[in-house]
Amino acid sequence: MSIELWIEKYRPKTMDEFVWRDSSMRTKVEEWIKEGVLPHILLSGSPGTGKTSLAYLLMSQLNIPNDDILFIHASRERGVDDLQDKVINFISAWAFNPSGVKYILFDEADKLSATAQGMLRTESETYSKSCRFIMTCNYPNKIIPALHSRLQEFKFSVLEKDAFVTRAFEILIKEDIEFNDADLMLYVDKTYPDLRKCLGMLDQNTIANKLNPPKDDEEATKDYLIDAISLFRKGKFIEARKLIISQADPDEYEQMYRFFYQNLDLFGKSQDDQDKALIIIRNGIVNDGRVADRELSLAACMAELTQIGKPDGI
Repeated sequence: MSIELWIEKYRPKTMDEFVWRDSSMRTKVEEWIKEGVLPHILLSGSPGTGKTSLAYLLMSQLNIPNDDILFIHASRERGVDDLQDKVINFISAWAFNPSGVKYILFDEADKLSATAQGMLRTESETYSKSCRFIMTCNYPNKIIPALHSRLQEFKFSVLEKDAFVTRAFEILIKEDIEFNDADLMLYVDKTYPDLRKCLGMLDQNTIANKLNPPKDDEEATKDYLIDAISLFRKGKFIEARKLIISQADPDEYEQMYRFFYQNLDLFGKSQDDQDKALIIIRNGIVNDGRVADRELSLAACMAELTQIGKPDGI
């Protein structure tokens, strides 16, 4: 399994690599890039169809430096006051790029409360000359009309299944993975039309350059777990732990321990380290059925896992 997640490795980096809805969408994006600045944008459609990838591609094509981009995962930003402070503080600083415009990327904007959206409607008008919003969502009807009307919307259609299969096939070939067509189609059937989840499952179940067939009870990896894997592999253990605790529902805790067990390599490459991880996970499962605070027990288990292989005192 590669160190870099396939969903990141194969995120489109050029206009030609992106799968466009149609030629008119590409033409409009090219016009914006030529102008050197974007309007407020809403990217809507089913999960895994390229909304966030397009947002990142736009920033790359415009050569917007990281200091001029604020990424907000709307499902995790629950406090309206904190959200407003973060937005205002970001907008108040000068932009580093020649256009003088900064960008705020709101992922899953349909999970923002109506109050938060109302605040953003005001800010989108007040600071429109110095900051633009790019929002992604699965359900555009959950964006309040007053905000929706201020955004130019691109609707993402579900990928054709043939194109979905072709993209997964191409990536397996590029990675030089041994696989059979029947196994690939099982993954496609489990995840279509979410290409992101498909690539996550293929990546997770590829061992020693061979794709194993999915287990009968295996489900597509949840988006936040895909993000957590990326954080773990980058050594950002605290961020990964906080992400899982903030996103996992109590009825998913047992699945979390199974997830750790299936990804022992996140906590160490040696057999000794993975054996230690296995024991910690076993103890976590046992404690999960005994303790009053299951969240605390899960957090403690992850804290122990991320200490494996660290010298004493670190």
